[in-house]
Amino acid sequence: MTLRFGILGAARIAPKALTVPARLVDTAEMTLVAARDRSRAEAFAAEHGVAAVVDSYQEVIESPDVDVVYNPLPMHLHAEWTIAALRAGKHVLCEKPFASNAAEAAEMVRVAEETGMILGEAFHHVYHPMFRRIIELIAAGTIGNVVRAEGYFNISIRQPDIRWDYATSGGSLMDLGCYSTIWVRHVMQASPDASAASEPDVVHAVAEEGPEHIDARMQAELVFPTEATGRVESSMVTEEGDIRLEVSGTKGSITAINPLAPQNGNTLTIRTDSGETSGEILAGSTYEHMVRAFCDHVTHGTPFPTMGADSIANMATIDAIYTAAGLPLRGVN
Repeated sequence: MTLRFGILGAARIAPKALTVPARLVDTAEMTLVAARDRSRAEAFAAEHGVAAVVDSYQEVIESPDVDVVYNPLPMHLHAEWTIAALRAGKHVLCEKPFASNAAEAAEMVRVAEETGMILGEAFHHVYHPMFRRIIELIAAGTIGNVVRAEGYFNISIRQPDIRWDYATSGGSLMDLGCYSTIWVRHVMQASPDASAASEPDVVHAVAEEGPEHIDARMQAELVFPTEATGRVESSMVTEEGDIRLEVSGTKGSITAINPLAPQNGNTLTIRTDSGETSGEILAGSTYEHMVRAFCDHVTHGTPFPTMGADSIANMATIDAIYTAAGLPLRGVN
């Protein structure tokens, strides 16, 4: 079964995240795109092999030629257009972060359940063999029980950019730290001593504020039910990129350099009492793995873990970090 994708907006992320990897996935086809400016949509379609252009997002979600709507719109529009697409009878692959806040996320998931449509969140790294290997090693007890996990996503994002705008649900934690947050949460869930109630409490958080309500940098300390601790860090104002996951256990540790996009270069280092191994995981693009996994889930019901309760929980942790740092939640007027 081939799934026909319609794209909302000619976003910069769309080629990398969907149209390019979809060429390698036999069960994905790009059929429609719309943008606020039709000329942009036409240029996008011509460059990236999308079959047709329509005049509005509404036409995409109502089209009989679309099975799945891909939503890479600015963050403050995720809930509105995802819910509209679900109610129009379309499955949705929504870009991260899933919503502006946990309340929006819960409503999106509720509508997906109500309509019987599938709603996934595009955390592409989860589907790559590098991150799967990390989770497998931890679940197998290779480094014992996890006692601390630290996720860092620090890069430079120049202004102007919607990620610097509170009105579009911007902030370093939203755009970058959502990854740091899910890395730490998923690692803790995989620990052999984890319970079903494995979500964290935020001990404290500190934001370096840029424009009003925008966290140029965020640092947060978490504690989990096992008493393991976590750190989430994100920054849009660093000149030195740092994309890294550090996991310490009772019997060893794991360091992952660039778990975000290992296809651009990575290193996975495992240390135990038996010694140290370190090397690169060569396994293609995270986005290709994600698109294939989503298509397989829609068609065959195979696992797609970044959806439903997990999406709500990730946004709830982000909300709690903003509250602890003294900043308002995104999407709240």
